[in-house]
Amino acid sequence: MRIAVLTHATMPFGLMLAGAFADRGHDVRIVSLVPGPDHWRGVPMRSVGPEGFDPLHGGSRWTYLRLLGPVRRALAEARPDVVLGLYLSSAGLMACLTGQPRVAVSALGSDVVDRQSSRVWQGIYRWMGQRAGLIHAVSQPLADSLVATGLPPEKMLVAPIGVDIGRIAFAAPSSRPGTGLLLDTRAHAPVYGQATLLKALRRLQQRGVAVHATFASGRDVHHTRDLADSLGVTGLCTFLGGFRDEELSGILASHDVYVSCTPRDGTSNSLLEALASGLFPVVSDIPANRPWVADTRTGLLFPPGDDARLADALERALCSPGLRTAAAAPGRALVERQGDLGRQADRLLAAFERIPARPSP
Repeated sequence: MRIAVLTHATMPFGLMLAGAFADRGHDVRIVSLVPGPDHWRGVPMRSVGPEGFDPLHGGSRWTYLRLLGPVRRALAEARPDVVLGLYLSSAGLMACLTGQPRVAVSALGSDVVDRQSSRVWQGIYRWMGQRAGLIHAVSQPLADSLVATGLPPEKMLVAPIGVDIGRIAFAAPSSRPGTGLLLDTRAHAPVYGQATLLKALRRLQQRGVAVHATFASGRDVHHTRDLADSLGVTGLCTFLGGFRDEELSGILASHDVYVSCTPRDGTSNSLLEALASGLFPVVSDIPANRPWVADTRTGLLFPPGDDARLADALERALCSPGLRTAAAAPGRALVERQGDLGRQADRLLAAFERIPARPSP
């Protein structure tokens, strides 16, 4: 099958799926709406976005409209059997506008949640539901919200992006430092709730609990760094400023607890990576996290935004090595069964085969 993945070179999920499709022998082309390299792990990439275009950091979203012509030309040259557009409100919408006969769109979380109250976007999503042959959502709550908006349930496929199990080594709890090291690999925009973790760190400091948090992501790191300064907890934080893919296993293995405080999400690949490594998760109690974290069995849950309850959960996790040990192997096994990138890519490929071709509008 010839597949075109329409995505952003600066976002990992489209690239990961493109690589998994190529690994299974398919002819894959990446078309990026932002500048990127010529190849990604051997998969050819065509960048159509202008130099400096970055919609996540103040780039004009009207630029998307000007990219429609270049995207159409790139797809005409690629002659794909299927076009997959990731992020419903950007590349997904663009894929539906190209006139390609077989289109799949992917909803990953904030691309839906942040716009679903808008009547304009509700209408756009309903039109996309008519135009696309497949609607992929990374979690059941996300799929349910799209169906409630009016998208057809018969076109819906619920599947996480998944993580490449082969790239993440399992680290036994006995090999971890056991010195109160927390890891947060989420981005730093306010929507990810890093303020909740910083306030919890201050509470733990006041209680005399030995704790130190590593913030691994470099995206929008100034938000968290500035807030840590204002709360007086900078000494309890390390900011890596980003990391390479090959460094991830080592980073996961060198910590005791994984933390995510986001109040809304799709299925988080960061959480799946932590579970795959055997790292004990303490995460917000939201619908997208509950299928992966059973409270007190495979991790701990806390009410979103409640830094006092988060501090309690972190103290319990750090002071209970037996709790962390008991959760490690089941967490890995869960990701192997339900969150492996290869298995999810196979499900998408099977669904692509069932998309009927339709005339260009």
